Amino acid sequence: MKLRVTLAVLALGSAAHAQNYRFPIQLPTSGTQPYPTAYRDLDSGGGLKDWNCGATTYDGHKGSDFGIGSWPVMDAGSRVIVAAADGKVVFVNDGCDDKCSTGSCGCGSGFGNYVKLQHADGKSTYYGHMMKGSLAVALNAEVKCGQALGKVGSSGNSTGPHLHFEVRYASNASDDPFSGSCGGPTSFWVSQGSYKGLPGDQCENPTPPEVDDDKQISESPTGSLSVAPGASFQKTWVIENTGTTTWSTAGGYALAHVGGDLLGATAPVALGASETVAPKAQKTWAVSFVAPSAPGTYGGDFRMNRSGKGAFGATLHLDVVVTEPGSGGASGGGGASGAAGTSGASPGGGGAPSSGGGGKVGSGGTKSGAEPDGSDDVTGGCACGAARDGAPRGLLASAALALFSLARRRRRAA
Repeated sequence: MKLRVTLAVLALGSAAHAQNYRFPIQLPTSGTQPYPTAYRDLDSGGGLKDWNCGATTYDGHKGSDFGIGSWPVMDAGSRVIVAAADGKVVFVNDGCDDKCSTGSCGCGSGFGNYVKLQHADGKSTYYGHMMKGSLAVALNAEVKCGQALGKVGSSGNSTGPHLHFEVRYASNASDDPFSGSCGGPTSFWVSQGSYKGLPGDQCENPTPPEVDDDKQISESPTGSLSVAPGASFQKTWVIENTGTTTWSTAGGYALAHVGGDLLGATAPVALGASETVAPKAQKTWAVSFVAPSAPGTYGGDFRMNRSGKGAFGATLHLDVVVTEPGSGGASGGGGASGAAGTSGASPGGGGAPSSGGGGKVGSGGTKSGAEPDGSDDVTGGCACGAARDGAPRGLLASAALALFSLARRRRRAA
């Protein structure tokens, strides 16, 4: 016991945190569950003693063994060994026969096909007796807690399919990850579990689950757009990545059309070839559209999409009113609508009618008021009509005087 405590203190002297482990086999959804077959032997003599003062071990055993049930279960390749914590692959061995049943096949220094991981606190973990050809990681690979390393087999010094899990310090001295009445004071498991039960399968520092999400920050132009038939226009949205994933083209992220009218846009709209949008970063999408030729109201919806996982986040709306031909340009982003012709305006071009007749409305304006009757002269724009009661009296007197003078001259001549 003193050796266990001394080793632990030495290991922690150079590390801020001692790494704890999850159960290193992926629990199956059906069939036989893994189970302990042999704990570390803590008796320094010829007896047997495990961490709980029991005898579930064999003489001189240095690790913790977990069985999977039978050869058919192994042959099915249905029991996956996973990393007990984040680490780096510092040794791999493959090629040993995985049908050993004598306990003395010797290949791979007794471990058979195995993987060794180095952890940040200086300790390492060994995963022994794997199936031949099942190793899923390469030398120098960085792995995450729970990542598949290979499959349970019976290679090396083994009597049946099981996993040999062992913890060692940088000095290569091994230690028992379990803590109990006859073991050390500190467990290396995140959750040790009961005697002859299984440790928990939760990682100490689990990787945050992947969350794809976003929110709309702004849009331009805002609201509904009014555009002329066939006109080209653009809508811009600014969105923020509110998830835990980084968007990229390689990751399958794009802006997708999810409903309504596409209006000539190219969809999905891709990110730049090397562009990434990290969590909390913002992305501006500027999308070009072409208005339909038929006047009316149109609308389309767009959302971020991840290939294989579907659309997520805020729905970006496009609302467009295509105006009647000649009624003006775009509004809300393309210019003000043109003014229509105005009824009831003053006559233009020809001026106001004169006081001597009905007058003529100028050729540039729009007529207003009552239609003229037949007594009004509207043909010449001048006062050429017969005099009326309201005409000037001087004109009538001059005409009468001229007739009287003509009559006198004729009488004298006679």
